[in-house]
Amino acid sequence: MAWILSDQPKAEATLALLRMATRDKTKEKKKYGCQGDPAPPVGLGMVKTDNGTGLRSKDVVGSLLGTSASYTAVRTYASADKPYVERLFGTTESVLLKLIHGYTGRKAGELPGYDAKANGVLDIDELYGILTRFFIDEYPSMRHMGVGMGGRRPAEVIKELNEKRGLYTPLPEDQRRIHLGWKSEVTPNDEGVRVFGGIWYNSNEFQKAIDREPRGKVAVFVDPDNVTEATAIIPDVKGEFRLQLQVTAFAELTISEVLEVTQAYLKENPDVTEIYEDRIASERRKRFDQLKKTGVERNLPRSHSTFEEVRNKAASVFSGARVVPSPKDFPTVRPGDINSGLSGPGVLSIGEGETITDDLHGDPASDSIEGTSEAAAEATSVDGAEDPEAARPPETKTIDPKHRPIGRPKTKGTFK
Repeated sequence: MAWILSDQPKAEATLALLRMATRDKTKEKKKYGCQGDPAPPVGLGMVKTDNGTGLRSKDVVGSLLGTSASYTAVRTYASADKPYVERLFGTTESVLLKLIHGYTGRKAGELPGYDAKANGVLDIDELYGILTRFFIDEYPSMRHMGVGMGGRRPAEVIKELNEKRGLYTPLPEDQRRIHLGWKSEVTPNDEGVRVFGGIWYNSNEFQKAIDREPRGKVAVFVDPDNVTEATAIIPDVKGEFRLQLQVTAFAELTISEVLEVTQAYLKENPDVTEIYEDRIASERRKRFDQLKKTGVERNLPRSHSTFEEVRNKAASVFSGARVVPSPKDFPTVRPGDINSGLSGPGVLSIGEGETITDDLHGDPASDSIEGTSEAAAEATSVDGAEDPEAARPPETKTIDPKHRPIGRPKTKGTFK
């Protein structure tokens, strides 16, 4: 369901592990070139931990209880209390870890004459990519002889469970962000709230709430793995508020990737104080392939960033700089023209089954009458007789409002 690498398996690493288990992992699949499908996001049913410092802590237990999960503390060095986890560790080590350069062995002196430090040539991102491909492509397809498996493959079992009993329902996004995300205490203003120095969020309901009764700071919860939305809680106001990201160029990025892209642009333009959204989007497109293949933080001893690291880096990256949405030019008309017979740039006559005229600069009604009179005059022959086919007035094309085409007319008409 989730895998995290860390040199210090404390509460921060455990919460990152829980966030990964409860979110979609398609991004990891694409980034590391996996062929299979990762496990889907699910809710947390029961979590068993031993006496590890990063497992049996108040932050982890409080977050689990907030997500309505059951928490069970088991004995240390008692594999019978958690057979599923112990089996996973054993298989991963025997099949994968022993083959990786720099493997130190399970105990001191297991590999005499082997210098693990000198042979450790993989950085943390390369190792994480190997683990990701193993847990998505290889391990789910291996026959499992553990308790209750009977030689079936994990991919078959999870599919069967989903069809017959159903998996745990994924957590509501607001609840997940509140209990597993990163919390910031910020002061709102007319533009919403700003977290990590330069990531803005806002919503209509949130603005109405703070305008009715201005208060002090509000709590904003962000998922560090996806900054597209945030959740805000206003003191003494019932319920939570879902906020939308105001700089859409940052959508679906992690907080570390947002800082990396912004920092790359500032290095190219050190004198810029206002960074427009289209420039960020252009920088993101240029670096997209590189971000897929290399780690965002190259020198980290773990596969995730901590809250303190990101906060300190954000203070440096966004110091004196502000990301603002790019201005957009929309077609406009003069006051009073939008409901008249005239048309302007981007304004077309529409209605329930009415005729759509091709003339964009004249009176549609007069054009239709003139067109009908000219057609009738041309239909009259020299001896005064009328051609019945030619005398028929031109048909006006009516368009079903349910199937009205979108866009400008195909023919332009004539200017009068």
